[in-house]
Amino acid sequence: MVTETRKILREAEAGLQEKGDVVIQLKPESVGSGIQLDIDSKVMALFGDQIRASVLEEIAVYGLTDLSVSVTDGGALDYAIRARVQTAIERAIREEQ
Repeated sequence: MVTETRKILREAEAGLQEKGDVVIQLKPESVGSGIQLDIDSKVMALFGDQIRASVLEEIAVYGLTDLSVSVTDGGALDYAIRARVQTAIERAIREEQ
């Protein structure tokens, strides 16, 4: 687990808007705003709690705060959700080269 608090540097996205996949969009927010999570899923009634937990767990691994997260789920499995969150985070925290 990361002990320092980190922020994302830019907006980032990962995933495809296709059946069986998920699109994760990250945006930086002002200091102290916390994590705002918006989930749009056809299976929200069945798996909404699990989707929320998976996204928040991956964010916690990176020690991120003060960001908004948009999840547009097309029925992705848990491993795909986690991988897309990780990819979006890596894109958002990467220094420009």
